[in-house]
Amino acid sequence: MADYKKMAMEIAEKIGGVENVKDVYHCATRLRFTLKNAKADVEALKKTKGVINVLGQGTQLQVVIGNEVDQVYDELTAMLPEGVNTGTVDDPEAEREDGGRWIDKVFNAISGIFAPYLPLLTASGVISGLLTLAANQGWMNTAGGTYSILSAASNAMFNFFPILLSYTASKQFHCNPYIAVVIGATLLHPTFTGLSAAEGALNYMGIPFMMGSYAGSVIPAIAGVGLYSVIEKKLRKALPASIQNLVITLIAMVIVVPLTIIVFGPVGNTISNAIANGLNSILSLSPVVAGIIAGGLCGYMAVFGLQWGVIPIIIYNIANIGYDYFTPMWMMGPYAQVGIALAVFLMAKKDAQLRQVSLTGFLTGLFTGITEPIIYGLLTRFKKLHIPFIVGGAVGGAICGIFRVKVNAFLFAGILNFPGYFGPTFVWYVVAMVAAIGVACLLTFVLGYEDKKA
Repeated sequence: MADYKKMAMEIAEKIGGVENVKDVYHCATRLRFTLKNAKADVEALKKTKGVINVLGQGTQLQVVIGNEVDQVYDELTAMLPEGVNTGTVDDPEAEREDGGRWIDKVFNAISGIFAPYLPLLTASGVISGLLTLAANQGWMNTAGGTYSILSAASNAMFNFFPILLSYTASKQFHCNPYIAVVIGATLLHPTFTGLSAAEGALNYMGIPFMMGSYAGSVIPAIAGVGLYSVIEKKLRKALPASIQNLVITLIAMVIVVPLTIIVFGPVGNTISNAIANGLNSILSLSPVVAGIIAGGLCGYMAVFGLQWGVIPIIIYNIANIGYDYFTPMWMMGPYAQVGIALAVFLMAKKDAQLRQVSLTGFLTGLFTGITEPIIYGLLTRFKKLHIPFIVGGAVGGAICGIFRVKVNAFLFAGILNFPGYFGPTFVWYVVAMVAAIGVACLLTFVLGYEDKKA
């Protein structure tokens, strides 16, 4: 077992001491430091046992640890003096608002809204897949209590997603979470949803609107909370404190909620449908090209944090049509990384640390789909590895495209996530996975990897 306290002490020493830390956050695999002074010994930090890689420079550093980052973070924060900001980047309160490109802020906002639900979405997908398998094979009575309870548990998130998203959106936009939740809940209230059966035109105070189904939707609730946050901030500056809460709440209920239904609901659903139909149209036009692009190039989305732009569309597809074609093709990129890690592990016989990083990346990537140790431990260090990464992912993606492989739940790569892919196309998903891993592994053996850092 690793000595996390010793590792934390060594990291603290090499970044200039705990007194040099202005703030430190962590994500799934990295410690993210903002230092007071740029006096960290980056090269020594990279050689620290347990550290996979170090990114950034000056006062902004990211120390890649891997799956054990939580334990190192806990030991490190226990050493820090009072006044140092800490937290996780999945917590919107931990995101800093100063500076940064607008595109970074957009993806940070999306990340802050959706990231807290990823474990729940994944677990729901696994349970849903297993229930489907059990029902199809006659192993479980679909009218029985066991099936009903587990089915409700796995589908609850999608049925009430607008409410959940309203809460995390309020955290991201820094507004009253209780009012935000009401905005999302209104979209699902039986009185409102019952209007779908009404005859004739619908209107709000004379303003006509289109009725839609918002269970599982993502844009309307987020947009509504975003508008509310702007109004709340403006009114808190303009109104006396004694009447702020009442006036702001009334405006949220009689103005923001209707606007969410009249404007954001139809517009959001139209945008989501257009994007989803666009992805499906590309697949219909040329499954091979779609698979090559998704598997060979979209694997880089996680490298640059761009996955948050497509995750809401995947969730929309799963919630509204019950499956998604893009995810299986996209997941061939991570499987190609798994093949790279296996090859490097077998080739780097004299480098114990590189073998450890490669083995960790191979096992976590193969079973859970988490490939950050490979991305930051191998791909950011060795330029040649990008070739097998692209080619392996493209081959696997093309196979998924040709055979219309689909996922029936929100899941990523990894053997543990297989249940969400169960169905008629599951065998082709496995074939594509093996191809992506095998091609990437073989190409890595042929091309080798270089010692020169990227």
